Amino acid sequence: MRYAPPSAEIDAIVAGACLLAAISLLLLWRQHRQRAELEALRRMLCDEREQRALADQALDDTRKQVRHLSASQQALRDAERRRIARDLHDDLGQHLLALGLDARALAASHPALRPQLARFDERVGLAARAMRSIVRDLQPEALESGLQGAVQQQVEQFSRLSGIPCRLDAEPAAFSACADDGVDKVVYRVLQESLSNIVRHAQASEVCVGICRQRNSLSLTVRDNGVGLPHPPAARGNGLRGIAQRVADAGGRFDIASTPGVGTALTMSFPIQ
Repeated sequence: MRYAPPSAEIDAIVAGACLLAAISLLLLWRQHRQRAELEALRRMLCDEREQRALADQALDDTRKQVRHLSASQQALRDAERRRIARDLHDDLGQHLLALGLDARALAASHPALRPQLARFDERVGLAARAMRSIVRDLQPEALESGLQGAVQQQVEQFSRLSGIPCRLDAEPAAFSACADDGVDKVVYRVLQESLSNIVRHAQASEVCVGICRQRNSLSLTVRDNGVGLPHPPAARGNGLRGIAQRVADAGGRFDIASTPGVGTALTMSFPIQ
């Protein structure tokens, strides 16, 4: 005679099996849901990465377009400066030369007018020198020998004329960083204006000019030990505004660090190819 288990025990076994099956199904459903959520999250991350890459590419393209536009505008300005410089030299220079010759001829013919004509001739000479200085500033001939020679000449001229010692700290490789003369011109003009500001305002006894090449940029730093900039920092003169505008037009970055009584450091960074 076989043993028949009580119905209560069978019910308990069935209930336990059903409970285990339910728990297993719940665990499987949760795993499936977690996998689905992880897959959805992975797709979101992939989409965000693609969107970020597209945004970075668009930003890089925009920066290139801005640099190209700035370079085109700078080329137009340089061409206009060359035209003005040529016209001043050819036209105004010839007129001033003729005035000087006429004054000397009149002085030879009218001895009584020689003192007045001598002063007139002197003023004509001053005007001619001022005109040549303007022409030189409009069209920097120093850059014809390259940025390195132009910077060295500018530093030496600054020391000689101002009496303030100026040191150039730059590796020769830094001067080969500029693929086109547009950056060279901006660096030269910015250095010229920075040194002029030091003479006018800094009351410095020492100046250091540093040029450093990095992977995709060229940095120019002009540091002095003068009185520093006035406060508030927003009180900037036309010189600093002009420097900031030149740097911005070239797609670069302009930073100022100044401590009253200690000095000022101007740092300009320009993108290069």
